[in-house]
Amino acid sequence: MKTQGTVKVRLHRGAKQIGGVCTEIFSDDTRLLFDIGAPIEGEGDQARLDIDGVTTGTTNCDGIFLTHYHGDHIGEVDFVDVAIPVYMEKHARKILELQQDYKKGVVGAVWADNVNEIEIGKPIRIKEFTITALESDHSAANSVMFLIEAYGKRILITGDYRLHGFYKDKVEASLMHIGHVDLMITEGTNISKETAINVPYLTEQALVPVFKEAFEKYKYVFLLASSSQLDRIASFSRCVPTGKYMITDRYQYDLMQIYDEGRDEQFKSYKVLYDSEHVLGKAERTGFGRVVRANHNFQLIVKDFFERHAKDTCLIYSMWSGYINKLSDVKQLVDYAGDNLIRAHVSGHVTKEDLERAIDIVRPDKLIIHHSSDSNNNLYLPNNTIKLTIQDNQEVIL
Repeated sequence: MKTQGTVKVRLHRGAKQIGGVCTEIFSDDTRLLFDIGAPIEGEGDQARLDIDGVTTGTTNCDGIFLTHYHGDHIGEVDFVDVAIPVYMEKHARKILELQQDYKKGVVGAVWADNVNEIEIGKPIRIKEFTITALESDHSAANSVMFLIEAYGKRILITGDYRLHGFYKDKVEASLMHIGHVDLMITEGTNISKETAINVPYLTEQALVPVFKEAFEKYKYVFLLASSSQLDRIASFSRCVPTGKYMITDRYQYDLMQIYDEGRDEQFKSYKVLYDSEHVLGKAERTGFGRVVRANHNFQLIVKDFFERHAKDTCLIYSMWSGYINKLSDVKQLVDYAGDNLIRAHVSGHVTKEDLERAIDIVRPDKLIIHHSSDSNNNLYLPNNTIKLTIQDNQEVIL
């Protein structure tokens, strides 16, 4: 094995847009990809990625590492040569497999069952490269960052992350102990937003009193959230008072079972039950916290309770506010709630202020900000950190 060589980086997509990201780190002998996402509708380049040796032509890639299971990071794995090994954190892989099984025949192919499982803190060796998954915190449970090492160079790819979730301390500790970093590639989704002005709740912990107050005021509390917002749903479950029921459908229940595997006790979900007729009958008598999604079946359930128990029912809206005007199913649920709508949401992405903090902790020699539409950002950077402004498909040599 060669002991000397050059490490290079190329963003296939993501230099100037949010979502659809794909980063290649390579040498003369080895090619690795990190995420290969589908573009978000209305965000930048919408064309499917065409990468020689990966999606077309003769196979020439040694592995693809996925930071988490959101579609803008994994959505084009379907089109990758099946001979290329794919790697993902073990619990995140199980969650993705369940999601794909649930949506089988409706959205995309089922491929998560063939993904290689990796663990946080346990290095993977591929030729001259060592890849280590690190702690992260995002609105997709069990997301990770990656530290990539080869020929004396060290690169940190953050994936999507935040420092205002329940695992803030773990993420910061991981960054503090990472050691010297030659290049940090970080997301910048919220880089142009003044957080304190635009976001009413700044942390996941700040939502806890909102949930508890809803249960004090209302007998029936619906939570409208993405099924993948598992940290949020677990937090909600821990707020359900004794004597009331915490209910989901069977799919969400199964997701929560995977979520709880190996998790610290304080962050596990609490007494989640799925919606059997037996449970539903008891829950209507005593009261409940119930997780719903934006589809026709849940619309019927929510409408029924607001019609029969208007004063005793509320809906907590825990999603991006833009969905209300963008998605008719979401708007319908919000309309049913009327004045009994409670908004309680926190972004899964790092704030501008915390992005500066993360960069200051790592203090990389060089910095690339991707997963952002703002190329003219005004960030505070450490004195010795050089920010690189690059285009998609531009090669960076370390």
